[in-house]
Amino acid sequence: MPMRSYGKGTLERFFGIYSRKAELMAAAAISVLLVHWLLVLWFIMARLGSLDFLRLHYTAALGVDWIDSWWKIFAFPGFGLAVFVVNGLSAGVLSKSHRQFGLLLMGVTIFLEVLFAMGGVMAILLNG
Repeated sequence: MPMRSYGKGTLERFFGIYSRKAELMAAAAISVLLVHWLLVLWFIMARLGSLDFLRLHYTAALGVDWIDSWWKIFAFPGFGLAVFVVNGLSAGVLSKSHRQFGLLLMGVTIFLEVLFAMGGVMAILLNG
């Protein structure tokens, strides 16, 4: 029984990266996600030991309406990671039959990553 090799080509087909456009879109989404994770980790590491709770959400009508444990700030980049994996896999499936739908889904992924990153940055600014 031959061993399967999971190299770069297999991973690209798995996420539906068949063209330069798809490659750039995936790189943009993962870049936003990585910067988001780094910002949240930087914020937490700078305040390690002095955090009991964080203000995580603010609305104009109610003010601060989500106060919770400090580790709940990882919800924002965690949801971003989940969206990237689910949409990336879905784009891989879609791109086998309809490449334009795969590209559209990767565009939606970039949009959602930016929204989650904005939420994470707003939570950081709210506690800064």
